[in-house]
Amino acid sequence: MKTYVLSISYDGTNYFGWQKQPNVPTVQGELERCLRKLFSADVKTVGASRTDRGVHALGQIVSFEAPSEKYPPQDLARRLNRMLSPDIAVNGATLVEGKFNARFDSKGKIYKYRVITRKDPFRAKYAFLWEILPDENLVARLNEIAGIFLGEHDFSAFSIVKDLPENPVCTINRSEWRLEGDELVYLIEGNRFLHKMVRASVGAMIEMISGRLEISEANEMLTTGRRVKEFRFAPPQGLFLIKVLTDLELCS
Repeated sequence: MKTYVLSISYDGTNYFGWQKQPNVPTVQGELERCLRKLFSADVKTVGASRTDRGVHALGQIVSFEAPSEKYPPQDLARRLNRMLSPDIAVNGATLVEGKFNARFDSKGKIYKYRVITRKDPFRAKYAFLWEILPDENLVARLNEIAGIFLGEHDFSAFSIVKDLPENPVCTINRSEWRLEGDELVYLIEGNRFLHKMVRASVGAMIEMISGRLEISEANEMLTTGRRVKEFRFAPPQGLFLIKVLTDLELCS
């Protein structure tokens, strides 16, 4: 048995997230619709990240076992790109021996969150508006706060309680802010992420800068896993799945 693995990007604006759901458009549903036509059979895909409604991806990894190997990877990518909606693209494809599960065989993920500091209708779908003076002092303050997320923590307080896995501990290797023009960009890399964890972390950091949440309270939540104080999650449109870490080389 061989497994196809795809790297895909998508604009999540018009989709109810990655995961297939009845009667609403999803990225997985659109991809499986096209695969069904190509292979003349139902094809079940697995995504490395189950991105939420409105969240975007530049490097989502998808795996599936096809009924046949009739399409070489590059040919499959070309055919899918002709069939898929304009807001979904296949960046690369490969065939691997045996089983590969995009979700369970990934070694980590990198996400980016974009924040614009002035109203801009051409970036509104891809960033969160936070009207604040963007300077190096602000970036330094944000990075000081971002450092509390580094290392191994119970992120239960930075997720949705009903969706918590049995093990809510994640290891974060990178947590940093950058200033790009008038835009603040947050990058986070970890071995795994809980549901809405990145959006919660960004929202908490903004609340800390705004004085509505204390750093000590955030530290307590990371230590105990309990949400000792409520805070607002950042909205979905600023979040991008940048890369899924695997050992695979995908042909473009």
